[in-house]
Amino acid sequence: MALITTYLGTRFHPEIIRGLGENAQVSAMTAGAIAALVDSGGYRSVVVDFEGMTPRDLNQLLTVTKAVADSVHAHGVSTVVIAVPAGDTAAYPAALLLQSADLIMPVLYDQHWSTSPPGPIAAPEWVTRNLGIRVAEVGAARIVAAFPLYGYRWRRSAETEIISYDDARRLTTMTNTPLTRDHASDTLHAVSPEGWEIWVSDGVLLETLVREARELGVTTFALWRLGLEDPAVWTVIGR
Repeated sequence: MALITTYLGTRFHPEIIRGLGENAQVSAMTAGAIAALVDSGGYRSVVVDFEGMTPRDLNQLLTVTKAVADSVHAHGVSTVVIAVPAGDTAAYPAALLLQSADLIMPVLYDQHWSTSPPGPIAAPEWVTRNLGIRVAEVGAARIVAAFPLYGYRWRRSAETEIISYDDARRLTTMTNTPLTRDHASDTLHAVSPEGWEIWVSDGVLLETLVREARELGVTTFALWRLGLEDPAVWTVIGR
């Protein structure tokens, strides 16, 4: 599965899609080049992740995603998935995007993010509300629910950093800082007198998110990102 994204450095670059979408010929040429790369890599599926767009960019977004989807489908790709921000149905209307793609993948994480105040990455209530909006749009069968495997450590005198489950456990053990579950969000949480605060996902949270998604009819899931996870996640997936 290939990931096609405008993310570079520390952010998404929506200006790329705006520029491509203004010229159908350039958009088609770019999509053809992408399809050639996908073909040479032997990929069978593609995830398109063009975040950062606004409702005013909708025509450009639809132009580029259709060009990419058509090109990679023509090169033998069986499944095109478009990642969409969890609750932004104005800039990313699922029904319109699914006219060219096969599946929509709501990004159900970063409820709190690196530059926001500290808080849970994906509280079940927040996930269920936003996923429910997408299910109401297009039905559960065409949705992939994307859940987090990582956490953040917010620091008073430095930039926020992404932290893995193992590193969160290691750090809180070394500093004798309790890592406890916030029951409102079902998320592991720690606050240090030294000025940092951690919120991190684990197998218990993932089990809750998967269960609630299944209650909405969603049965296909994605995880971001591998290598940062609580090992217990694989037991959850096995069930």
